Amino acid sequence: MTIQTVKFSQLRLSPLNVRRVKPSAIESMADDIAAHGLIQNLATYEEDGAYHVFAGGRRFRALELLKKRKAITGTYPVAVVVRSKEEAVELSLAENAQREEMHPADAVRAYAALRDQGGLSAADIAVRFGYSEAHVKKLLSLGSLASVLLDEMGEDRLSIETARALTITSDPAQQVELFNRHGDNAHRIRQALTSEKVATDCGTFIFVGREAYEAAGGTITADLFGKDGSGYADDPELLEQLAEAKMAQIGAELRDMGWKTVEASTTRPDDIYCRPMLHPVKREASEAEAAEIEQLSARIDEITESDPESEELADLHDRLDALETALQSYPPELRAQHGVVAYIDYRGALDVRYIRLRSDDDSDRGDRPKAAEGPYSKALIEQLSGIRTLALQQAVAFDPALALDILLDTMAAQLLHGTYSYRLAASVSPIRHAPEVDDELMGGSSIVRVETAMAQRFAAVPEEGRFTAIRNMAPAEKMELLAGLVAITIDATQHNGDADETRLRTADLYAEAAGLNMADVWAPGCEVFTRMKKGALLAILTEACGPNAAENCAKMKRNDLAVAVAERLPAGWMPAPVNPLPSVPEQPDDEGEMSKAA
Repeated sequence: MTIQTVKFSQLRLSPLNVRRVKPSAIESMADDIAAHGLIQNLATYEEDGAYHVFAGGRRFRALELLKKRKAITGTYPVAVVVRSKEEAVELSLAENAQREEMHPADAVRAYAALRDQGGLSAADIAVRFGYSEAHVKKLLSLGSLASVLLDEMGEDRLSIETARALTITSDPAQQVELFNRHGDNAHRIRQALTSEKVATDCGTFIFVGREAYEAAGGTITADLFGKDGSGYADDPELLEQLAEAKMAQIGAELRDMGWKTVEASTTRPDDIYCRPMLHPVKREASEAEAAEIEQLSARIDEITESDPESEELADLHDRLDALETALQSYPPELRAQHGVVAYIDYRGALDVRYIRLRSDDDSDRGDRPKAAEGPYSKALIEQLSGIRTLALQQAVAFDPALALDILLDTMAAQLLHGTYSYRLAASVSPIRHAPEVDDELMGGSSIVRVETAMAQRFAAVPEEGRFTAIRNMAPAEKMELLAGLVAITIDATQHNGDADETRLRTADLYAEAAGLNMADVWAPGCEVFTRMKKGALLAILTEACGPNAAENCAKMKRNDLAVAVAERLPAGWMPAPVNPLPSVPEQPDDEGEMSKAA
């Protein structure tokens, strides 16, 4: 083994170097060599007049980078150890295996000494040792740890993450007490130190603002490892008071604007997304506005055609959007009838939602008749109305044009009119409605479950590549698919006695449009009547066949009575839950009646 100095231009990177992955932090290594020189020799072997580096590839690449920067030239002297080529692979492996980074605890002490005794800044230390300034600053921040905790870190009993959590407090005694209590558990230590604090990156703090919080006397505990000076507000109660005061002021401003109801709170209402939105009214543009919109649109078209990458396009679109937005507003008469909800979102921004309030005429009075009253139990009502749902689904599945109308009606109801989705007969979400009707009630029926039929009819549509397959369908086939899918979302069932009149009357409209006649597809059999009480059966018989028929059967046992009812009811008779809802009688017009009387 010999040590000699060669020119950098004589060096080559050896293919025998066992490190195949390109080493990282070449730039920091180059900075270190520029500051301190090449401290460690390169290991080489000589071949064909060149010196091939088999150990020290990272240092060699750093020297290459310095040459590119013109910090050194090809004649730069480099000390090398010259070994035989046969030794190269073994020595390369040994050199890489034995390399060990400085322990973080040692780095903390060393950097702190350079700062406190040598007067070096974090930037100076970073340049000399080839690390980023941010890395050095983080290690210097750990210098505030109690010395006994640095010893624990050196023994690998205290992790870097836990050490960072401990720096939330600058009290060495508290640091030691927390470590003794929770051990190497960063989460528990951070939780213990911040349980009565609020993070400065939470929505409430951002909404109030650091300046307003500190002006009110609030203090902040810095997180030495947080981003952009983040930390913890020490007085959550003060923060909440400031947030509530700011929201109260916003609420007062909204009330002054004439809104019928105003809700202003620091948290988002749980039901906010269930409330119907109020859409703004678009006014006609003034002559000046219309002219500017026309000019902007023409300019956008011109640039898009000639230079679609132009930076001017973004500004033009922003200006056009601003003009279009200015044409939309909530006029006084709209504000007087509807409400607004303001709250702080998770980002700390003010979120204002405009809510359409229901009028007195749109209340729930009379909306939910007691479906369980009369001869049918809740369970039987659900089964029978489920049969009607299946029949209606089948009818819609055979009528693509109607399915399209239902789809448009349902989407318009939700998106244009703010109707609650649960009040609609078709769920475009989509939600599958497959009534659990007992098979025995379907005896003699010609109803085919649409979901089963669709699975068979479109079995060839793959899950992977589905969109491509649909794109390649013929228009008629697409309409057939649409009809079936829309049909599956329809719900005309009275679930557990729930007879929401709005939803059921919508289903009645669909059934009428489909030309659905339940007698054509289903007839009630004994299975229906055996599930009913004797009194209910006699009431049905009285209504359908007269009191004499009921009186003649009054002494029969319930099962025999069920058979008799099935035999005696006229053809086409349907249980009430299968029929459309009865029409609502018109209320007399008082003024009209008085006028006639006069």
